[in-house]
Order: sequence, then structure tokens, then C-alpha cells
Amino acid sequence: MMNPRQLACVFITSSLMPMGAVAEDLECRWFIPVTGQTVPVRCDDADSKALPSLHVERALLGLTLASLTPGLKDSYGIEGTINGVVVTQVDANSQAADRGIARGNVILKSNEVVVSTPEDVARSVESATKEGQKIIMLLLSNAEGKTESVALPLG
Repeated sequence: MMNPRQLACVFITSSLMPMGAVAEDLECRWFIPVTGQTVPVRCDDADSKALPSLHVERALLGLTLASLTPGLKDSYGIEGTINGVVVTQVDANSQAADRGIARGNVILKSNEVVVSTPEDVARSVESATKEGQKIIMLLLSNAEGKTESVALPLG
């Protein structure tokens, strides 16, 4: 019997299979409803541990943000005890760059609220905007754990 993942892969690939193609040549995609993105996965891989290390990024305030996964901690050399949302890119022409925010910084809090996903930061920005605030306060950590507060203009 196939597991649900294999069933999804069969369904997706069967409608796309060109004549003469073999199953090994095809890739399946998982749809992530929260982000609207699809992620390629192997159809014949029944071991969930073999799934690719996923991180979904979101652009906001001149920053590209991602949830801090063990893989991203390794990539940026971030101390193991730090948790939050990692900055993966900074627009060079943004207020964030002017304020010294850099790749590898971790947002620990947004307007005094602990964050763990880019969506948490987006909700904080949306809430601050609706309340008529002109800035948002971010508590940032560098890779070694040194923290600083940064005020970013909204809008």
C-alpha cells in the first residue's frame, strides 16, 4: 500500500507524464498552502528524513526573512541557542541597510513580540501599520548572540 506522499506523487505525475517517460525521470512537487509555493520532492522517496531542508523566505521592509532552521544556523554560523527569524538578504537601497541590518542577523522580537517565522514579523508590521505607528522596533542578534534594537520606518 502506498503512503499518502506516494499517492500525491502518483496523482501529480500521472497527468504530466510524457509518452515514453519513466517514473525515475519525474519529480513531484509538494504545495505549501501558507506560502503558495511548491517544493520539488522525489516520488519514490518514502523516507521523510530524506526530504529537502525547507525554508520559506519572505521579503519585508527591504529584508528577505526565513525561519531559523538548523541548516541556516550552520550556514550563517549562528549560535545554537539563538531562535528567531534570520535575515537572508538586505536590499542595499533600503532603510534596513542604512540602519546596519546585515545578512545573518536574527530578529528575536518585533515590537516587543517574540517571533519565530517571517509571518510573525509580517503580522507585527501589519498590526503596527493599522495602529498608525510610523516605526517598528526590531530586537536583533548577531551570530554570536550580541543584541541590539533597531527602529525601522514603516511605509
